[in-house]
Amino acid sequence: MTGVDPRVLARYEVYDEQARLWRPGLGDLVRLRTWDILDRNVPPGGRVLDVGGGPGTHAAHLAGRGDAVTLVDPVVRHVEQATARARRGEGAPFSVQLGEATHLAAASASVDAVVLMGPLYHLVDRADRLAALAEARRVLRPGGRVVAEIITRHGWVLDATVRGLIADEAVREDAARSAATGLSQDPATAAPGSFWAYFHDVDELRAELTEAGFEDVTLVAVEGFAWLLGDLEQRMAEPEAILAAVRMTEREPSLLGSSAHVLGIATNPARRAQS
Repeated sequence: MTGVDPRVLARYEVYDEQARLWRPGLGDLVRLRTWDILDRNVPPGGRVLDVGGGPGTHAAHLAGRGDAVTLVDPVVRHVEQATARARRGEGAPFSVQLGEATHLAAASASVDAVVLMGPLYHLVDRADRLAALAEARRVLRPGGRVVAEIITRHGWVLDATVRGLIADEAVREDAARSAATGLSQDPATAAPGSFWAYFHDVDELRAELTEAGFEDVTLVAVEGFAWLLGDLEQRMAEPEAILAAVRMTEREPSLLGSSAHVLGIATNPARRAQS
């Protein structure tokens, strides 16, 4: 367990990841949209590796569909929370392992789908992201699916604007630095426990998946434009209309960068050109 940046580990020792996807409004939007995308793009009943699965929100959903799920995460706190969730009997059980995206314990060609909901943005070096994608491809059967999430390049600019922070000159300078470099924090001044990540240009995700050997790459917005709505929490009290609108626009290239998160969905070729 030496490959995980200590800044990432420190962040999740102080941040409540378990609560993030259940917060009214934005949490509901992200959770329900993610489940909708998974349900439409990962056939149920298969063997799924949820890499960087955190406390297990998505693993529990996938297990409830009938998937045989193994969650892998490098954060001890998350592993403990996911293990407790799997044992509570709220739904179908799933397995939990301490591990990292670039060194998976699973055997080659042993799973039908790999879900990467954090590794690609917490691995700030491109070589490490490609290593994680290579591991995902190694453990996938021919024809298996990968679903990999990024944070988009201008996510901090948009978030700061929505939250009314952009009037602060220091925030504007930080957002401009983030948009220029892709780094969520200035490495020289990042505070302990701050969010350490890489923000992708959308086309970078397609390029990384392709370079890793995947085919049929599709990019799908998670929140889409809806996370920018000032009355999102009220609208999500009856979410059907918002979810339908985002689904209608989820693959529109001109709107992908307005979504805080984008999922890359791709296929492991039937002919394996890897050792």
